[in-house]
Amino acid sequence: MNIKTMRFGLLPLIATLLAACGGSGSDGDKPVACVETGAYACKTGATEPLYTFQWAQNYEDSYFKAFPDTFGDGIDLNVEPVHKQGYKGQGVNVLVLDSGVDLHNEDLSPNADFSMSWNFLTKTDDPYPDLSDPDDAPHGTVVAGIIAAAQNEKGVMGIAPLANLGGANFLDGQDQAAAAYGGASWSSKAHVFNASYGGDTEASSYESDLEPGDTAALRGLKKLRDGKGALFIKAAGNSFEHGACGQAAPYYDCTNPANDTGTLESNIITVAALNAKGSASSYSSAGSVVWITGMGGEYGSEGIYGEGAGEDGTDGPTIFSTDIRGCIHGYSNTGANTPFQRGQTERDGKPDNADCDYTYMNGTSAATPTISGVVAVVLSANPDLTWRDMRDILLASARKVDADYIRHIPVGGEMPFGGLMDLNTNLPTETVGGPADIHDGATAIPMDLGWQKNSAGHEHSNWYGFGVPDTEKAVSIALEYKKNPSLSRSGDVLVPEFSPLAYWHENHPPEDEEDYEDLGDANVRSGAFPYKRVTSLGTFKGDAQTVDQLQVRLSGDNVCLGSLGIAAKSPSGTVSLLKLPNDHFKVDGLNEFADYALGSFAFYGEPAQGDWEIFAIAGNPDIPIYVYKRIDGEYKLVESAPCPSADADGFRMLAETRIIAQ
Repeated sequence: MNIKTMRFGLLPLIATLLAACGGSGSDGDKPVACVETGAYACKTGATEPLYTFQWAQNYEDSYFKAFPDTFGDGIDLNVEPVHKQGYKGQGVNVLVLDSGVDLHNEDLSPNADFSMSWNFLTKTDDPYPDLSDPDDAPHGTVVAGIIAAAQNEKGVMGIAPLANLGGANFLDGQDQAAAAYGGASWSSKAHVFNASYGGDTEASSYESDLEPGDTAALRGLKKLRDGKGALFIKAAGNSFEHGACGQAAPYYDCTNPANDTGTLESNIITVAALNAKGSASSYSSAGSVVWITGMGGEYGSEGIYGEGAGEDGTDGPTIFSTDIRGCIHGYSNTGANTPFQRGQTERDGKPDNADCDYTYMNGTSAATPTISGVVAVVLSANPDLTWRDMRDILLASARKVDADYIRHIPVGGEMPFGGLMDLNTNLPTETVGGPADIHDGATAIPMDLGWQKNSAGHEHSNWYGFGVPDTEKAVSIALEYKKNPSLSRSGDVLVPEFSPLAYWHENHPPEDEEDYEDLGDANVRSGAFPYKRVTSLGTFKGDAQTVDQLQVRLSGDNVCLGSLGIAAKSPSGTVSLLKLPNDHFKVDGLNEFADYALGSFAFYGEPAQGDWEIFAIAGNPDIPIYVYKRIDGEYKLVESAPCPSADADGFRMLAETRIIAQ
């Protein structure tokens, strides 16, 4: 299967076609204890001309504070307190795998490391982007600046302004994953990898001979940093968009982040996006594999600096950063949307982007480098942290946001995000559901469960993962690890083989199927596939371990994958929605899939021992959906392809499970 990897930054508002706790303070006095030296020692980004627009670092004093329609009730990453202590990413190597990076930008060159860079097209150490694709070319340069733009009284400041910065045009060399993920001399130097890209539109096989992904290379990251493991920070995707799966939009994500098999690896940190109003960015993909949330903003299409609300009131500021130099190439150019991006703005009588070397970008592509920056800052405080330590520290420092989002009604909708979906009509209702509604025989399920506290005391949400990190708290925890190294976890997680849970079939008994002969104690059923209801696929026993992640893997023939959802219930009673029915797979009538996997971190830290139950949530496959698809350069409304009917003759589906243990 050939999978296209996509950048997860969004250009200004093409989505109109598809849609018919406070921050840190000002600079203040230098703290007594300062670990930094030099002209900018322990100073915040207030030294930089465009810092007022960098609300992810300084929400309280942002330029956007004067625009309550698009700004307010949000938070920042609380990074200023640690900048005042002098923790700014020094000694940490960050590699941006993307469309390439213009490391010669005045705000990137002070931190550029060409020995940690590669150009797959020119075979040189200068990762300057290929300019033939104007949409992709600037992407990596923007990402790089969010992480590590220098503190030099020019432009913006990265979250980790002293980190060493490398780049590679990986999106032009996707068949080189082994080299890019630490298998080459240049990439093996990296401590942090930023991956603002993904491929979440396929039902990819996982841990299978059919697998097209890069599982082995991603697992190899654990060997880097002298065995402590490199940190791999990955975008969740931008698929929470109107029109992508018909009736379900705008209520839930139509393309599961877990469709990108990289998000299923425990050492991969998957990032969702928050906007300047303190809620999920309108595009931010949601799913049970999301670990953490960074800052992505909205589209920035209106106003002078992207502060406008737009026609429907949902637009707003995004994330400012570096761009490809000059006003010809890059997101800032003479034909861009806003005066700032056209190089036309002035403040205090001085041009602030005359050469178009700075721009802004949204998407989980922008949110991901905000987390990479935080990770680099934390590593500069304690370089001995392992990849597992870093995940735990991000979790422990995370703040819950948008606490009651399942009761909110989206723009363009009439029902709340957590409303029950009728599995006969595939339509949402106004009644907000909960975990108790997911049981054998139910005919309606909640579209989202919101924030749930598991038995280990961790709160998780499909929209936000464990929340938005507090960098000051994260650094404080990292320093505790430094004082007490016994807190560190250096061992790997335990990854068993998948075990068969259930085999459901009609006219395909397992004894006649070569692929399904060894089912062990799996629950074997025959008869029509159970569409239009929730069905318990069975239970399995967990061992006396602590959960890292639950995974479910599905293989099927003549089964409508787009009508099928999956939920799981732990022995402690925590319920997680791993996949929802009526997603984008229904658009193409996908009815054959092999080793398609899903995962959930909602059970992280819970005891695994006891009975786990897995549920199939099946909508009505006979009701078509109407979606917008890009055809010949235009978005057109099309009807979904037919799926196997509820009374289709002959099908088979295998469900397998495993618990990855801490």
